[in-house]
Amino acid sequence: MYKLYIGNETYLSLSNARLSIEELLKKGTFEYIAIDGEKTESSTIIDILSSQSLFNTPRIIFLKRLYRNKDRENLIPYVLEYLERDSDSYTILWEDQKVNSITKYVKFFKSRNLLVEYNKLSKPSFVKYAKDRCKTYGLKIDTTLVTKLSQYSNYDTQRLENNIKKLLLITDSDCITQKDLDEIIQNTLQEDIWKLLDEINSVDGKPLTTLEKILNQQVDPKYIFPMIARNMRLIALTKYLTTNNYPYGEIASILKIPPFTVKPLIEACNKYDWGKIKNKYEKLSNLDYEIKVGRIDPKLGLTLFCTTI
Repeated sequence: MYKLYIGNETYLSLSNARLSIEELLKKGTFEYIAIDGEKTESSTIIDILSSQSLFNTPRIIFLKRLYRNKDRENLIPYVLEYLERDSDSYTILWEDQKVNSITKYVKFFKSRNLLVEYNKLSKPSFVKYAKDRCKTYGLKIDTTLVTKLSQYSNYDTQRLENNIKKLLLITDSDCITQKDLDEIIQNTLQEDIWKLLDEINSVDGKPLTTLEKILNQQVDPKYIFPMIARNMRLIALTKYLTTNNYPYGEIASILKIPPFTVKPLIEACNKYDWGKIKNKYEKLSNLDYEIKVGRIDPKLGLTLFCTTI
């Protein structure tokens, strides 16, 4: 028995590959072997596959990232041949990427209906997925709030899972409210954008490290610019309002933000003088224009923004 899990929705593909292994392990006594196909030499992988199980115990082999092996041209044909002739082992393969469907590797599993593919969900599909996950965990939540939870999770399946677990740990009721989401679930991307601005503004800051963290979340660079601009706008408006002695409640009402976010905004705006705010707006505006007319790559534009202020 063998199966291949692939797709660019790696959290789902890996979770389901592991679930498949867990279900197999419940059925009897097995020798479990996990192999990192990217870091393990092809000769070592071949030796493991061709060796006999200890005490003739059936084996479950979890072979990860085989397609990233530097010797894949030679290794993959051997593995496919091994799978066809071996009837005693259970082999679960997982790739942390989407592999081209025209490759012999993918065709082998697809032709046998043993290919399981998980690709990025559209926003409507993600909301439906989020609703199903909440139901699985026994969380009672309104459809509108499921959409909000999806937005707070940045439409990321792993982040959604963590946020649901956080709600389960902290809330006293299984019925989730808007207040629960506002107070408990933090938009981690928004937090990272604030941290990026703090790092840019700090003499000893390391904005490129934070930027790399954001980009590693597979966030579209073109989405980051508007978020930075929005945060700068909130800082500028908060600075103006506090300078004119507006109370917290009025600031929250004018900016249309939850009251508990006003204090961090005031702390942020105190780090900026009007000259820095104007400078950042000009930089953002110029870079935004250069990106939109195609004269500069978005990632490069973000890097310049982080290093030239």
